[in-house]
Amino acid sequence: MTAFPVSSSPQPTAPGVGHLDQRFHNLVEQSLTTLEDLLQDESLTPSERGKLALDILALAQQSPEAPESSRLQGMGHALMGTRNLNLTSEPSYLNEVVCFDDFLSPEENQNALAIALGEQKKFVPSSTTSKADNYRQSSILYATHFPQFYHQLKHKILVALPEIWHPLKHSPFPVTQVEMQLTVHGDGCYYKVHNDSGSPETVTRELTYVYYVHSEPAQFSGGELRLYQTDPHDGRLLDRQQFKTVTPQNNRLVLFNSRCQHEVMPVRCSSQTFEASRFTFNGWLRR
Repeated sequence: MTAFPVSSSPQPTAPGVGHLDQRFHNLVEQSLTTLEDLLQDESLTPSERGKLALDILALAQQSPEAPESSRLQGMGHALMGTRNLNLTSEPSYLNEVVCFDDFLSPEENQNALAIALGEQKKFVPSSTTSKADNYRQSSILYATHFPQFYHQLKHKILVALPEIWHPLKHSPFPVTQVEMQLTVHGDGCYYKVHNDSGSPETVTRELTYVYYVHSEPAQFSGGELRLYQTDPHDGRLLDRQQFKTVTPQNNRLVLFNSRCQHEVMPVRCSSQTFEASRFTFNGWLRR
């Protein structure tokens, strides 16, 4: 981290300026230096430095007649007053997750289940960008088959974003695309450890979301989502023994960093019927 600069010697009092005013002026100068250092700090992500730069530019557009105290207050907010900048070294790994239970209304939730059950014949086998064998077992339905629900769920996710930046320790970013698919995991289905932004085609994915929908009570077991400790810089799995677990729950929305290594545990469904499967509307928010 960048150290906060400390003046090594007192500054002479300017003629006609009181001692307290001069100390305040010195604090302004030190704050400016700190902001300059942060803009060069490579421990911050480009999006974090960009957000800070935009805040400073906004302050620079204030009226020249604005009191210096208001400018310093604004700089303080740019530096510390938002949840956009993570100015500590935490977390040392990624596996934060946010859950919204009862995310949609009961009617919307039932509509989501009806879409899943009514489109059985249109699902296609899933795949991976690496084309690895025996790494993923599930079927998917693309959002073009449910455009109205796609826009509905997309809107509600975007509205919820201000609530997730702080718990996910993630800086806000302009969302350029919301991808969505409907995935079904039946008996024996799974998805081994992976992340969602590890290829050139997926590198702009920032957040992953999963919306669970299934009949109640659930007629399957397993299918838990495991989020592993992940290196925030290169997306490497750090410790397979350390993870967080999210249990599939009808009408639950889950969001996490797309760089986080995660896994869908095997699903068990004794009836082996399509209707009893684990369904998710899942996708990614791209920067």
